[in-house]
Amino acid sequence: MPGNLIQRRTGRKGDRGGSLDFPRGTRLFDSNHPPRCLYLLRSGRIQLASGRQAIVDYLTTGDFFGEKFLLSSQRGDQVAKSLAPVRVSAFSRSELVNLMQQDRRFALRLLKNLALRLDRHEERIRDFVAERAERRLARLLFSFLPARAASGWVRLCFSPSNSELAKTIGTTRWRIAHFMRHFQQLGWLDRRPDLWVLCEGIREFLEPAAKKG
Repeated sequence: MPGNLIQRRTGRKGDRGGSLDFPRGTRLFDSNHPPRCLYLLRSGRIQLASGRQAIVDYLTTGDFFGEKFLLSSQRGDQVAKSLAPVRVSAFSRSELVNLMQQDRRFALRLLKNLALRLDRHEERIRDFVAERAERRLARLLFSFLPARAASGWVRLCFSPSNSELAKTIGTTRWRIAHFMRHFQQLGWLDRRPDLWVLCEGIREFLEPAAKKG
């Protein structure tokens, strides 16, 4: 089995799918082993990548992923890697169909979550077209803020390396290093070693120039 990829179904079986625990750094699926079930992230953090060149999303508790297993033909280039110890529920095709028919709240939760991911991806595409790299980076960091963050210094939900940030916003890690130093000089970014931002500072940086005037 390549690396520490785990595709074998374990844990309990039933309406809610099998409960699975994976250590940090586990590849739940990759280009050689496409997903064979839908996952619900119960705890931990997941990074989704498209091959080795692009990181497309970062997932937290309550997110679904692996939905491409429903497609008759998969491109097979997506990688799901755990950034921390994770617990997931796994649903086979038959389990998923039965659960969506029997539990409307679950079905709505799934659809809302996938719609939110689609919205994030559309926003990312807009940023690639309309924003320069430095603002794309700041907007990405802003998206990592905890939901209830309002003011003061806050630790981000994710602390990617410069290389990972470069693969997420489409630039080089050297430019990322330059931008990160600039943010630190502006006084709203710090590494401790995790990434922390000053909420007021990053919001002011992202505020439209017209509004500032």
